[in-house]
Amino acid sequence: MSAQPYISFVTYGRNDGYTADYVVRVSRAVRCLAHQLERAEVAAEIIISEWNPPKDRPLLIDALDVPADLRHVTIAGVITGAEHHRHFQGADEVGIHVTEAANVGLRRARGAFIVGKSSDTFYSPELIDRIAARSLRNDTIYRVDRHDVFVDDPALWDLPDDVMLEKFATMPGNVHGWIQQLPEWGLRELHTNACGDFTLMAARYWKELRGYPLDPTVLALDSDSLVLHAAAALGAVEHRWPESCRVYKPAHSNMNAARVQQMWSPWQQHLDRYLLKRGNARAAHWLRSRFDYPKRKVRRVGSVMAASIERNFVIPARQWNEGVPYTPSQQENWGLGDQRLETRTLCHAAWDDGALAG
Repeated sequence: MSAQPYISFVTYGRNDGYTADYVVRVSRAVRCLAHQLERAEVAAEIIISEWNPPKDRPLLIDALDVPADLRHVTIAGVITGAEHHRHFQGADEVGIHVTEAANVGLRRARGAFIVGKSSDTFYSPELIDRIAARSLRNDTIYRVDRHDVFVDDPALWDLPDDVMLEKFATMPGNVHGWIQQLPEWGLRELHTNACGDFTLMAARYWKELRGYPLDPTVLALDSDSLVLHAAAALGAVEHRWPESCRVYKPAHSNMNAARVQQMWSPWQQHLDRYLLKRGNARAAHWLRSRFDYPKRKVRRVGSVMAASIERNFVIPARQWNEGVPYTPSQQENWGLGDQRLETRTLCHAAWDDGALAG
């Protein structure tokens, strides 16, 4: 049998109590996805990249309750030790570098197509149906909306997959749909909103991009949006699936939007408001880009300040839109491709006759 699945799903995490029910949520998300793919008979792999495991807790992949006897779906874990985390700025305050963890999985993914996703997200049946149709195009980036749902009854996790997903579909929540880019930014009109939870494209694009861009800090802000714009610069065309194709994200207190705060100095805020009040958004944007403000602070990370969104995201994305060639910020060994990392197979599909890629 071929050792290449049709599609790889790459996620990441560590057993650090990120939320009170983190292991339960991740277990349920992996089980649901695996069962959906199994029922659809999609040759697939789910890769869980475990980054910098805490010494005082079991490995996440050992704590997860996931299927062990599926025919179509392989579930595997790859473990990256603390020695690969320490050199990032802010490493003492945050135990995971999410995009570097994702890159470890992306580098080792074997699918013809690859999806990067958060560990506790769920896919609607209609989204799985699109994948199961096996009509994905090699030149296309596939995007969907994320729906944040508010789960206040833990009994939900014990429901059958179809019942749980039906409840997600009727729950109140926040929809992260397409947002038009500011005209002064000069960007392609791509669906970057919550794109880290679902960016599906051919493996060749992930490899050519060398995964997510390098961030020397643990913050990794804007990385998912940069990947989307970089892939478009390489020739990929975005396609948005219908509204019924959804990613469900159970909301919690550590959601990214709640953790990031813009840091303005009084003169910056006064000048920005003055220019915007007079309809000069382009000048306000130019100043933000030129002088890199407002910088951004992430909760619980006091030692590192992130660049402004204008400096970190808008400038490179605009340059790519203007025809400047994309140059990877990662080295050829991106995703720790030159390291022999410990891997575990939690569920071995019938198609799978080999190890994770390197």
